[in-house]
Order: sequence, then C-alpha cells, then structure tokens
Amino acid sequence: MNSKAKEEKNWWPHGIVLVLCFMVFACAMVVKLAMDNPVQIDSFYLEEYQKVNENINEIRAKQKVFEENYALEYKTIKFTTGESNSFEMSIKNIKDQSNVQNAEIKLVISRPDSNDYNQEFNLKSAKNGVYIFSGIQVELPGRWQVLTKIKIGDKSSFNKYEVYAEN
Repeated sequence: MNSKAKEEKNWWPHGIVLVLCFMVFACAMVVKLAMDNPVQIDSFYLEEYQKVNENINEIRAKQKVFEENYALEYKTIKFTTGESNSFEMSIKNIKDQSNVQNAEIKLVISRPDSNDYNQEFNLKSAKNGVYIFSGIQVELPGRWQVLTKIKIGDKSSFNKYEVYAEN
C-alpha cells in the first residue's frame, strides 16, 4: 500500500505555481501596455477632468438651459490640408429666430485619436451673427473635431462638431 502511494504524483501544487506565475506575467503585461499607450485626455469640456468631475451637475444644467434657448448652425463642412482654413458658425435664439451677437466662444480643433495636433482659438470676428475663426492649419487628412465652449450671459454650452480634411 505504501509503494502505491509513492507511485502516484500530486499535480495540484504544480498547477497552483503555474497559475500564480501566469497571473504575475499578465499583470506585468497590463502595466507595460498601459505605459506604452498613455491615456489621451478627453478635451470635450475644455477643462481639467477634476474640475469637470466636481461640477458636472452644474455643467449639465447649464447645457440643458442653453439647448432650450439657442440652436447652433455650422457653416464649415471641410478643411483643406496645407492651407489656412476658417471655421464659421452661428447661434440662433430659438424664441425669436434672431442671430446672437454677443457670445463668448472658445474653439479647439483636435484629432479624435490624439491631442498632439490640438489648436486653440478665441473669437476673432463676428459678422451679422456669424462667428469666424481663421488661421486654422490642419496637417493630416481625415476627421477633425471642432470643440466649442460657448457662453452667453449665465448660459453655457460644450459642443462637438466633426469636419473632414482633404488634400
């Protein structure tokens, strides 16, 4: 009986060690992958995420009030790479269909996948309710995001619009 017990091997200790080694290897690979591919900051709100996190309820309330009172109209459809582009938009008051003349607008041009090509603009001029941002340089063809922070009095809004760039 004693000789039979010595002939049988227990494989479970080897299995436990193998699983532990695999878990350490998997954790190391997750850390390496995270270090090689850093998180790109989502700049939709054009502020640090800590401030957005603290004030998200207030931001959403202001966004809702803004959307009930104003409508945005984008006039720019595409950009041309290698040239100086402009972006035009207008804001209409929903109640009386008049163009808003006194909006404060901050505009950021960004690639959807990276913040490396971000360009920030403040309002240069407005003509008859059309807000014009000029001097926009796009280096790569493809999708570009136009992120806007609009403030009219105590109402504010964050918006995203996509423009395609061609050669």
